Amino acid sequence: MDLVSASGTASSYLTADGLQPALEGNYSLKRGDKSINLAVAWKRSPDTGQGHGHRATVYANAAPAADVAVEGAGLSDNKALKLNLGQDVLDGQLTWNGAYNPWSYQSQARYDGDTHTVSSNDNAGRTLEQGLAYTRDLAPGASIDLRALYRTAETNADAAAVTAGVTSHALTATSASEQVLAGELTWQALDGVVLRGGIERAVNTNDNSNSYQPDAQSPATPGTGAWVQEARLEGQLSSAWQVDQTLSAEAGLKISHASLSTGAGPADGKASLYPKPRLRLSLSPSTSLQLRLRMEREISQLNFGDAAGYFAVADKALRAEYPELVPAKTWLCEGTVEYRFLERGAAMLSYTQSHIRDVIDRMPMRSATTTADVAGNIGDASADSVTGMLNLPTDSWLLPQGLLKLSTTWRSSSVTDPATQATRQLSGEQALAWRVEFSQDLPQQRTAWGFSVDNGWYNDSWQTAERDTSSGSGWARAFVNYRPASNLTVTLELNNLAARTVIYDRSHYAGGDRLAGVVDFAEHNITRTQPFAMLRVRRDW
Repeated sequence: MDLVSASGTASSYLTADGLQPALEGNYSLKRGDKSINLAVAWKRSPDTGQGHGHRATVYANAAPAADVAVEGAGLSDNKALKLNLGQDVLDGQLTWNGAYNPWSYQSQARYDGDTHTVSSNDNAGRTLEQGLAYTRDLAPGASIDLRALYRTAETNADAAAVTAGVTSHALTATSASEQVLAGELTWQALDGVVLRGGIERAVNTNDNSNSYQPDAQSPATPGTGAWVQEARLEGQLSSAWQVDQTLSAEAGLKISHASLSTGAGPADGKASLYPKPRLRLSLSPSTSLQLRLRMEREISQLNFGDAAGYFAVADKALRAEYPELVPAKTWLCEGTVEYRFLERGAAMLSYTQSHIRDVIDRMPMRSATTTADVAGNIGDASADSVTGMLNLPTDSWLLPQGLLKLSTTWRSSSVTDPATQATRQLSGEQALAWRVEFSQDLPQQRTAWGFSVDNGWYNDSWQTAERDTSSGSGWARAFVNYRPASNLTVTLELNNLAARTVIYDRSHYAGGDRLAGVVDFAEHNITRTQPFAMLRVRRDW
């Protein structure tokens, strides 16, 4: 008997600038040992971070302050085609999956001050993915999983600016690829004991080129391109042990060998070998209480742009005085307590402590005549975080089938700033984040509704020449689902109800170096975004 299912969804953003539609379809067929899954989608969506605002710049010298009105808008267009095929082969299951995602993004911003400037971005690209997987039982208690993946991505970007009738262009072209071959063997050696061993080979390549055209009459001038490739071979062995109904344990070791090559030449390539042990314990004294402990060593993956920028420093003598860029290494210890109550209630508290070696951030390369800003290893850091979650059923609050969710995360870290040698937090860290959600099912009315509120974000980042602060006010959302029929759902979402305000502050230091401690200008950017709605209709067959 054939098992067939399908669904179709039509939706649209409702904004002050008009409608932005989206379509999505899914089809699934199971016939004997064969299966097929097909998904297609097209979506146009506004850039919700754009809006009306202004930019004020205050100078340390006698230059008058500058105030510029800013108005911006952006639109993205995404298409997706995904296909998954499966069939039994040689007493195993063979699956192939493919995905194709072309996309584009266009935006324009106007800056009205002493001069009038219009900037625009015209970006387009695509991703293509193919994967093959095979799973087979070898003997009672033993199985093998094989996997192959090939993914490519291409992006072309044109950033243009028009000032006093002169148009300039900054052009960027990026191509990236990933190739993965992996295999894993699983064996249930004893009752409650499972052993796993595997190996994975991955090659990631990124090729970037850019050019600049100052005006329509001038030819494009090539900029600094970058080619980076990382080849990684990783082997792993682990064991999971279900001691009894209350206690389980897992221990494992991964050994990763990675080599990095750049367009700067073979001499700039380097290799590294890192062990990554892990231990996980889970204790359940009762059916409602669980205690978990995790200890693990994590190794970061070098950012392609950071690596290329470091090895492409023009002054090789300057770079020779600094250690080579290496991945960050983190020893992580995490403890979690989780308690479940009633039918849907749950409470969780987790504490994580991290010790990070060779933190990667922006750092200065200094000589007697110049200072370069590059990504580098700035030293060691410590980081702590506490996460709490509470799910409260509201049946006893005259809100049957309601669920209130509260979640929060607190973070603290410490690292030595490479420019000033002062202690500060890690770049990009948000000290406090919280979220409140509520939803309620109303079966008799065939309706569900809910809302959510969060506190937005706030973080700092540091470069050699400046300190940047980014923040966004809270985000509020509400929704209503209505099911006029068992196979039909209509959803209305109201987003950004609090009209988020986005603020970006930039403090630039004299001489291009924060070590001097003298700010030569400060820039304050503020953007006010607009609420928007989404209407979605889904039909199942």
